[in-house]
Amino acid sequence: MCGIFCVLNSFCNNCDNLVSQLIFEANIKNRGPDSFNFKVLSLQQSSLAFASSVLWLQGQTLSPQPIEDPESVFCYNGDIFSGLNDSIQKEKGDTHLFHSFLKEHISSDLLNGLGKLHGPYAFIFFDKTNNKLYFARDRFGRRSLLLGRNEEGDTLVLTSVAKRNTQFRFIEIPSIGVFCFDVLKNSFEVDFWPYKNKNFYTKLKELEAFLKTDISIARPSSEGDCVPDDLSENANLVLLRGLKQPESLETYTIFTELLNCPTWKKNVYTLRNLLENAMQQRLAAQPEYCKSCIAEKKLCKHATTGILFSGGVDCAVLGSLCDQYVDKQRPIDLLNVSFEEAKNYQSPDRVTGLETLEELKALCPHRDWNFVEINVTKESLDQERDRHIADLIYPLNTVLDDSLGCALWFASKGQSSHYVSSARILIVGMGADELFGGYRRHRTAFKRYSWKGLQESLDDDWMNLPYRNLGRDDRAVSDHGRQLRTPYLDENVVDFVRELPSWEKTYPTNDLPEGFGEKILLRSLAYELGLRNAATLKKRALQFGSRIANPKENGKDISPRLDT
Repeated sequence: MCGIFCVLNSFCNNCDNLVSQLIFEANIKNRGPDSFNFKVLSLQQSSLAFASSVLWLQGQTLSPQPIEDPESVFCYNGDIFSGLNDSIQKEKGDTHLFHSFLKEHISSDLLNGLGKLHGPYAFIFFDKTNNKLYFARDRFGRRSLLLGRNEEGDTLVLTSVAKRNTQFRFIEIPSIGVFCFDVLKNSFEVDFWPYKNKNFYTKLKELEAFLKTDISIARPSSEGDCVPDDLSENANLVLLRGLKQPESLETYTIFTELLNCPTWKKNVYTLRNLLENAMQQRLAAQPEYCKSCIAEKKLCKHATTGILFSGGVDCAVLGSLCDQYVDKQRPIDLLNVSFEEAKNYQSPDRVTGLETLEELKALCPHRDWNFVEINVTKESLDQERDRHIADLIYPLNTVLDDSLGCALWFASKGQSSHYVSSARILIVGMGADELFGGYRRHRTAFKRYSWKGLQESLDDDWMNLPYRNLGRDDRAVSDHGRQLRTPYLDENVVDFVRELPSWEKTYPTNDLPEGFGEKILLRSLAYELGLRNAATLKKRALQFGSRIANPKENGKDISPRLDT
């Protein structure tokens, strides 16, 4: 699914023209959608317009949107992987099933019902009977949804993607629950997701300030998404402390010692099983046509799956697991982006990408891997950012948003000097650093405040994840008619890793060299899979590994290149 769009306009006599203008401004008619439609409803004192551009990825046939029946209108951007009727979903996809689910649950216990569905989504649902407009993003915020308003406040816009410098200002809908707008009463309400996140009320206040109105709370958030406070020692922590001994620091012996421990090995195998299931679900949910052949429904053996590939441990694990579930007769595209530096494209990510490619070739000798070298000139970067990418990043506007948004847009374009990726889904490692403790700040927190400080840092990063980059990244990737899929953010994977004590997933101590202690659980899995070199590669952020970032700039500052 590419994009969803809704306009609520008070006393609008020319809603069709307004919709056409806004769709053009937002460029919601993304590159390569398989279908595009819009509908207009005239109400007593206002009009509602709905539009959808659909990227067909589930079911035997495409499901056009918006869906309208006598009771409702529905727009949806997402992928439900479990929680609906599996047999029907395999044949008809998830769109109509999700619509029926909302109609059944919209008036009672919607939050608990949504909690049983696994997969990323954003939706807009209009209840015609009660004149109420419901909208939400999933609890991890994996799909984009923006809210816009004009200065007069008589028009509201809900959209997957917007455009800068128009009559409308936009804000990302926070992933804190399901919102409801009562059209007749002109009032907002939110029903919080049933778990605790200290950002909920802060994000709600930001949205209220943007809308210049209060939002009532259906029920307060409750305890739930919390990790155990018990920091007492266990066998795995004692084992990790034993790794300080000098004889344990020789190459790879750290992982050998860990995997000889039954309790540690159990965690590694549990993680492997959960990731395998997540990968299988995300690869199975797509038609058997590549991006080049789907229009004619022409069967082929081109690549349908790509991986954002720096060569680091996160994507190396995904590559190894991906090989298990993709038809051996199809290649897998490994998309590696590098930005020009003195006419040279040998960035750190290019070097590690090629190294890990050789590991994958050795481990999976019957697979064809297309290593796609995406080289971006300074001229092309400036031109595409000004022309288009800045709109996809909007309403975010920092230096870090600029670097990451541009890097991901060029990477997901999948175009080298001699090849364009035919993949329709892009597997990415988002969420791995937040879950497994891969950031340098985690090492700093551990050094200063021990395990308690590390746990607090992990919690802060996890709670901020939905508001930092997932919506932006969804907009950047779907612009190329590809769907972002994130196995590390599978609900079962998240629940397992988040419930582990911090030392059972990361040990960022100075007693171990970088590339060993941080994300030690994930590195242990990589080692177990045979990825011996990738298991010990140091963490390197995309913006630095691809060389798009200027190290002299502060990532939190407003980017002068994003004219908003």
